[in-house]
Amino acid sequence: MTQWEYKIINVRSEGYRLDPGAVRELDRYGAESWELVGLTSVNFKSGATDNIAMVFKRPVGGGPPITDDRDAP
Repeated sequence: MTQWEYKIINVRSEGYRLDPGAVRELDRYGAESWELVGLTSVNFKSGATDNIAMVFKRPVGGGPPITDDRDAP
């Protein structure tokens, strides 16, 4: 049976649009074998969508680890 690892990221949203810089980040996740399997809007009490939370999965050992600030302790 396949075992999965998951990653959840938040992408900034302004004026009902995603941050244009997010495309490069999402392309990198795809290149590292991450597959988008879910998303939801995140509202931090402002009444508008502040971020889009995205859930990715890939098979355990399915690609290199992402080495960015999101993984830093």
